[in-house]
Formats: sequence, C-alpha cells, structure tokens
Amino acid sequence: MNLRKLILIFSILALTATSCSSDGTSEGSTYTQAADETPTTTEAPAETAAPAETAAPAEDESSEEGRDELIALLTIVFDLETEEFATCMVDEMHAVSGYSYALLLESTLSEEDEDDLDEIATEVASTCMSNLSLEEIDLFGDESTVPTLEISSDPNALGAILAVEEIDFTDETIVGWLVTYRSQSVSGDPIEVTGTIVAPNSVATEPRPVFSVAHGTTGMADMCAPSLDYVGENIDFAGRSALVQPLLDEGWVVVASDFEGMGGPGLHPYIVGASEAQGVFDIVRAAQTAPTLGADGPLIVWGHSQGGHAAMHASQRWQDIAPELNLVGVGAGAPPSQFPFLKDFLMNGAFQGYLIMVAASFAEVYDELSLETIVEPEYLPLVEELELGCTGHIFDIFNPIPYEDLTSVDDIFGDPSWNARLVENDSNQLPNQTPLVILHGDQDEQIPAGSSGLLLDQICALEGHEHIERILYEGHTHGSAPGAYWADLLAWMDARVSEEPVNQENACSTITVPNSDDQTD
Repeated sequence: MNLRKLILIFSILALTATSCSSDGTSEGSTYTQAADETPTTTEAPAETAAPAETAAPAEDESSEEGRDELIALLTIVFDLETEEFATCMVDEMHAVSGYSYALLLESTLSEEDEDDLDEIATEVASTCMSNLSLEEIDLFGDESTVPTLEISSDPNALGAILAVEEIDFTDETIVGWLVTYRSQSVSGDPIEVTGTIVAPNSVATEPRPVFSVAHGTTGMADMCAPSLDYVGENIDFAGRSALVQPLLDEGWVVVASDFEGMGGPGLHPYIVGASEAQGVFDIVRAAQTAPTLGADGPLIVWGHSQGGHAAMHASQRWQDIAPELNLVGVGAGAPPSQFPFLKDFLMNGAFQGYLIMVAASFAEVYDELSLETIVEPEYLPLVEELELGCTGHIFDIFNPIPYEDLTSVDDIFGDPSWNARLVENDSNQLPNQTPLVILHGDQDEQIPAGSSGLLLDQICALEGHEHIERILYEGHTHGSAPGAYWADLLAWMDARVSEEPVNQENACSTITVPNSDDQTD
C-alpha cells in the first residue's frame, strides 16, 4: 500500500462521488467512465454509508506509535482541511488489517505494492468518505485521475522533458503528448530529440508495459519526423496507428522517438546504430518522468525496415545505454544487414536513394569520412536535397542517376575508413542481450529475405547471445509483412511480458508461415 496506490484509490472514489447527481445517476464524465473500468476501483454506494465504529486494536497491537504521523501524512497528501478522514482511514486500516500503526506507516512510505492492503484500503476509503466535505471531494476528484506530463526540473538528465504539447485525440480513452526530450549524440554531446508518448487516459495503479516503436525510413529532414502526423486537431490515433491501438486498449504505454536530427538540429544519422538505440531508450526515460503514466514496467522494442535496424542495435546495446530499463524482448522486422550485399542489391534500382542517405549520414557523423572521397563532384550539390524533402523526394532526385556516374570509387568497401564504419553499423557484429525475434516477408523487394537468414546465423555464431529466432512469411513484401506478422508478434510480446520461458525449439532457427490470404501488395 504505497502512497501512489493510496492516492489513486482515493481519487477514483472521489471522482465517482462528484460524477453522481442527487438521484444517483451518472452525468457521463469521460474520466468517470475510465475510472469505472479500472480493475482496482470500487463503485461508490448509492447512499453514503455511516462510518464504521473504529474497532479497538488487538492487545498485541496496542501501541500508538506511528498513528499520529500517518494521520498527518494522509492529511497533507490529500490536502484536507481537517484530520477526520485521515483518522478514519488510519484507525479502520489498523482494525481491519491487524497491522500496527508503525507497520502501516512503513508500508505507506514504501515503493512496494501489497495487494491485500490495497483491497482493504479501497473498502475503508469508501466507508470513510462521509468524513469529507464536498469541496474536498471536488478538489481531489477533479485533479488526480488524469495522467500528466510536465517539464522536467533537471533539463540535463537523459529523457528529461524539455517541451511538451498534448495531442488532441478524438478517442478520449487515450492521452498523448508531442515531446522534446534530452538525449545525447554518438559523440556524447547533449542534444534535443522529439517524439510522441501515448497512454491510456487513466492514472496507472501499477507499472505498465511499454512499447517503444523505432520508425522506418521517412527521410532525413525535420519535415519528415513521424511525430508531425499528430499535430493539429481531432487526431484519430487508430486511423494512423491501427496495429498499435490494441496495446493501448490493453493498458500499454506506447512511445516513439523521431530519432536524432529529425525535429532537432543537424542531419539525421541514418542507419547509425548507436544513435538509433539511444533514441529508442531515451524516449522511454522521458515517459518515466511522469509517475501517473506508470511507464516503468517491462519494455518491448519493435521496428520495421530502418526501425528493424534500430531494434537490432537496441537489443545489442541495451546494457551499455540503458541497463536500468527492463528490456524483456525485441522484435526486428526486415532489419537491414549484410551491407555489401545490400549495396549491390539496391544500386541502380527503385530504392537507390537509400545509399546516398547512408553515405551522407556517415559523412556527417564521423569526422574521418567525407562525401568528396566517394561522390563525383558534379553531384555533390544535390546532397542539399536531403534536407529539402522526404524519402519520395530523395528517390526522385537520386534514383535516375546511374550508380557508376554518381560515385567516384569502384567499391566503397575498399576504402578502409568507410569500410570500418559500415561494418560497425551493420546488424551482425554484436550478440543480442535480450530475447529477439526477426520477422521478414519472403518477397521483400527492399531488404532481401536472404539477408536476415544470414543475419540469424551470424548472431548465433557469436558468443554470449541470448535467445534469437526468425519467422519468414511467405508471399509478403516489405510493406505487407507487418500486417502478416503482427498477431504473432503480439503473442510473442505477451509471453515475454508474462515472463514465460522462450521456446528453445525455435532457438537459432527459422519458422516459415504459409501465406493464408495471397495478399502480396
């Protein structure tokens, strides 16, 4: 029975009381509906019950030590005018639970939850409500059941909230914010990064599981930041993020970083693994600055395409970047790897623009690299186009140029400096530190499915890797694969959050799922 749980119990009861009219019918408050759906709440009785007569403590629990301190604490926490309600709560809890006052005080100040005391506190609070004035009920009920996210007091802490704007969702059962938060660059310099945080519109009664989304390729400029989809009025979250909506319905907190350089200064470090992983983890830290969100439960990271690359690096760099987070699993959809092979596959094709994005990113991040050493001089001015449009614009500019004309070197991997950084940022260099599932469509036209098969074998050959498995979806392309694998991913995630053991029969192996609907668009 910690303070957060006790405050929540009281606030829900207070809110229920304020939302009832004189004849006992609900006035239909949105937040009342949310509170009524919270499993730990108890409906206020139609008629206020008289407070139960306080029972005398048992002889072996007769000490008054801690009673006055606990009454004073609850009076201050609940911001009450008198001590009547707090006195009723303390004495009733003492009588019903059999706990000494000192033990109740210790329990209230602790960070641990005790379900038996929570149930007793709910019953006792309902009984003691008659000791409150209507003004006290209104004050607490109106302000304490809505999750809030505030500017952080320490702007230098990783994940500190530097700016926040609430999202205007049409769905009143969820709440979300556009945030600017503190992160750090690959070189360790403090930077500002933008993103989104979305959660159920009710105060958390216990730690909630967290889903950190690593977005796919959208471009490299600020205008390409995924969070911009949530700017404006009447935002339909389900319409924009249909796959993620079920997680919110089940009580998850969903966070998504725009990544470094998209919404903040500088060019986005595209396919730089350490930068992507930092963004994935720091947005979780940002959510954890709001105790009412409860974003300190088990963490799952997922991404597809570029997001799959970010997810791979998050699984490999977790203990170095954010060991305090409870990362229980990672899902990587179509993760880019085997960079020499991928370069040959993409050159002179419909997705050649990805290659110039990687080259420009690495030249921006790493001091020893320069585009002048690999790009023909006549095409160097076109690099400015990377900040003037998103992925479609980049493809329009760079895809028509023959690769042999665009580059001034026969093989970029033949340059020791470029090769070292490309190898470093491939997905096959480090063992995963948490259970990992790779998901891929066998008809992927952007990241060939064979590359993730090689990736699986390479990770499994590394010493110290955690459980890893791969699922291949027949008949599915780069774009259709997430819809095909989503139900399997959710089931895998639920098993990780529930602390179920991984299926060792799937370790370092590939399961092929036949195409059930023949949809390959």
